[in-house]
Amino acid sequence: MKVVGIDLGTTNSEVAIVENGQVRVLPGEDGDSILPSCVGFSDTGKLLVGREALRQYAAAPERTVKSIKRWMGTDHKTTFGDKEYLPHEVAAMILRALQQRAEKALGETITQAVITVPAYFTDAQRQATKTAGEIAGLEVLQIINEPTAAALAYDLRSEETERVVVYDLGGGTFDVSVVEITGEVTEVLASHGNNRLGGDDFDRLLQLHLADLFRQQHGVDLPDDAATQARLLRAAEQLKIDLSSHAFATVREAFLGSKGKTPLHLEIEVARADLEKLIHPLLVETLEAIDRALTDANLEPEEIDRIILVGGSTRIPLVQQMIQEHLGQAPTDGIQPDLCVALGAALQAGVLGGESVDAILVDVIPHSLGIAAAITTPMGIMPDYFSAIIPRNSVVPVSRSHVYSTVFDEQEAVEIEVFQGENAIASENVPLGSFRVENLPPKPAGTIQIEVHFDFDLNGILTVTSTEKGKGQQGTLVVNHASIQKLSSHDLKQARADLDALFESDEIIEISGEELGDAVEIAPELAELLNRARQALPTLDAEAAEELQDLLDQIEKAIRASANANQSTELTELQAELSDFLYYASTNEAE
Repeated sequence: MKVVGIDLGTTNSEVAIVENGQVRVLPGEDGDSILPSCVGFSDTGKLLVGREALRQYAAAPERTVKSIKRWMGTDHKTTFGDKEYLPHEVAAMILRALQQRAEKALGETITQAVITVPAYFTDAQRQATKTAGEIAGLEVLQIINEPTAAALAYDLRSEETERVVVYDLGGGTFDVSVVEITGEVTEVLASHGNNRLGGDDFDRLLQLHLADLFRQQHGVDLPDDAATQARLLRAAEQLKIDLSSHAFATVREAFLGSKGKTPLHLEIEVARADLEKLIHPLLVETLEAIDRALTDANLEPEEIDRIILVGGSTRIPLVQQMIQEHLGQAPTDGIQPDLCVALGAALQAGVLGGESVDAILVDVIPHSLGIAAAITTPMGIMPDYFSAIIPRNSVVPVSRSHVYSTVFDEQEAVEIEVFQGENAIASENVPLGSFRVENLPPKPAGTIQIEVHFDFDLNGILTVTSTEKGKGQQGTLVVNHASIQKLSSHDLKQARADLDALFESDEIIEISGEELGDAVEIAPELAELLNRARQALPTLDAEAAEELQDLLDQIEKAIRASANANQSTELTELQAELSDFLYYASTNEAE
């Protein structure tokens, strides 16, 4: 049975496989290798995943969610209609869509996967990712770090050791890893990063910039409603992409606002230099992360043999320029930065699935793990000190232990509070859980010793065991985040059934009527827009009705030319224009 590799990305996701020693990303039925990490529901309640959901985002942001990965491991809720979903439940929808893509491409059932996460993901975020896979119907054989997967994909095999910096700047997260590759062994020496830094932040900065330009151009503020801001964010994202390959780009958004009854449009040219000025401070942060990772690996920039760029945001020329200037060499080219993580995940999946793959993975722990302790100082006992038991960048799997003593005379119990982070003050780090060791014998301070043992496995699951050295009393904690505890068999079965029900209604709507003559298959969201447009026609004044009818005529022509729902670029653009027109028309009607 095949094991697939999955890159569950903030902006885009992919699924890949190893076959006959070759690794490849599996495309969807439309031939696209990339599945946008976007989920939504149509106004008829149909689940939309991927490009369909992305198309409706600007028109219906209240029924669509992007960048759910940024919320993984939290109790943040996304509301669709009268139902709320946790981040791992939304992620499960994306994973199920990828699973179905793989099954259609390979003609067999897929039940096992390796899934990637940012190197700097916390324990809670890793557990949430694993839970999402289980809900989707996948046995998650291993969670591996994205930069490590990318290093596997670049196939830099040689007998001589190479030290590589993997710079991973995606849609919502940033990681940098220092990797040592010798023959078929890929060993991570150090990692650093920021789980809240990526292309999404660049988009939001551009969005604010475009709003300022609109204000300067028209003397009024843009409407602050969700639909208008979603359209502006969509325009900002496209502008970022255009400015990655051109020095100047034009933004055109019709009916974006109004002054009285006069419609206002945004049409303005933006220079790449404007984007660079906006994002420069954020990119400086990534260079500081490179320096920290190099320091942890005990390496200087001149000792680096190669630089690998991962993630769509690395296509921005300023990113490449700043890295080259900072490290003194140009990054390696050769594999699309959007696909290399999925390819590396597939290689590791191939290893676990028994394929003939020359790759051995040695990864590290991204955050220090330890407990809160009290230390004696000249000013007395200081509590809340973070005592690291497993330092960051330790090779996994890893087991470490420290011995601690009681602080007070006749102390009856100790509280073992487990934290993850780098701050010397324990409470400033991420709490992972706690437990008590009680009924200690009444002895003087410092005479009772308690050994605390940490065991961290390949999937990032931490088990903490404490043992009182005299009586042999033990306490154990398996760290799981409260909001994403491992599901019981009953809850998992129910979650899968709910997901099955959502995917069962995944059908293309067929429109047959007087407007289009013979039956023609079109996507559900376009069918809804066409129905709304036809209902709106009689209510519009002559000029607006003529404009709408002309748009409908263009869409009909594009539908016939698009070969039964193989949506063309022209049809996608016309659909967005129709959505904008109807939004503007409904806003004016409300006024």
